[in-house]
Amino acid sequence: MNCIKDCFASLAKTPHRPCCWLVLVLSLGILIGHFLPFALLFWLWASSILVLIFLFRPKIWPVYTSVFCLGAALIHIAHPPAMDILQDWRGQLKQSLYHYLDGQEAGTMSAIVLGDRGQIPKEINMAFRHTGTGHILVIAGLHMAMMTAMVIFILKLVRIPRPWQVALSILLIFTYAILTGGSVPVVRAAFMASVVLASLSVELESDALNSLCFAALILLLMDAGNLFDTSFQLSFAAVAAIVILYAPLEKRLSFFPKWLAGAVSVSTAAWIGITPLQIWHFGTIAPVALIANLFIVPLLDLTVALGLTLALAGLWLAPVAWTLAGCLKVVFNLMVVASFWFSKIPFGYIQLTSHRTTWT
Repeated sequence: MNCIKDCFASLAKTPHRPCCWLVLVLSLGILIGHFLPFALLFWLWASSILVLIFLFRPKIWPVYTSVFCLGAALIHIAHPPAMDILQDWRGQLKQSLYHYLDGQEAGTMSAIVLGDRGQIPKEINMAFRHTGTGHILVIAGLHMAMMTAMVIFILKLVRIPRPWQVALSILLIFTYAILTGGSVPVVRAAFMASVVLASLSVELESDALNSLCFAALILLLMDAGNLFDTSFQLSFAAVAAIVILYAPLEKRLSFFPKWLAGAVSVSTAAWIGITPLQIWHFGTIAPVALIANLFIVPLLDLTVALGLTLALAGLWLAPVAWTLAGCLKVVFNLMVVASFWFSKIPFGYIQLTSHRTTWT
């Protein structure tokens, strides 16, 4: 109970977050527009009338009203599929992985590094799923955080002005997001990283929850249907839970060493965030994920760094690539063995129902 009180207290003390309110109003509009499928013309007229009604009201009610109606209208607009402009380059990097790794390793690494999940061995996929760590096979926030750290570290060595470092970092982050197929978790992470980097470049403190909601706002404006996408929901639920619950949980675990308290807090917060959605969509719950993430996620950081470097080095520097491949095999197989071991723990993964709930 004290932890819950700390969460509400921290939220109450935080200044107004405009993006949080805007994404909430937009989401409500999308839900109304989805379940009350009036014609687009109706929503355009409704938006105009409601804005006029609230036009002389104080504060920003006209903005909220127009955003609400915009969400209701967007759900009726068909968005064309995104163009995969870096498909050829992704194919070359994938071939590089298959050249230096065996089939199972390369298939899994293609998912972890390049977002191509078509060749993941079934037994590896099930092992990660049963330990609640299946998220590492989908490029998302962890991968983008690692990519961002690598880019910033390299650019600092070049010793260029901070604004140029930030601009190049954002450019490379979005290039990597497009390279991996531009999935919802990747684009969300790219927007979040860009907002944080931009705020640092002008020496402003960034609010993590507001940055997360800004990313959600952009994604929903790009395609309102993202609101009903399972990946979108799980991705934002996990990150939002970490942002809100991390500090209170770490405070309650202060009797642990700082590094352990931080790791446990992140793992627990993410698990709390995604578990309701996991039960809703898949009818499953994975308590073992609380422990498994502590061992598997650190190995993922090394795996992403080695895998991405190997894919690039394999195109031009064969001797270096063979050395990287040897190191990657050790780290990757250690991560897989850990996932298989955790998947065998009794009641670590519980199938509550076989029915998968979908939005209709």
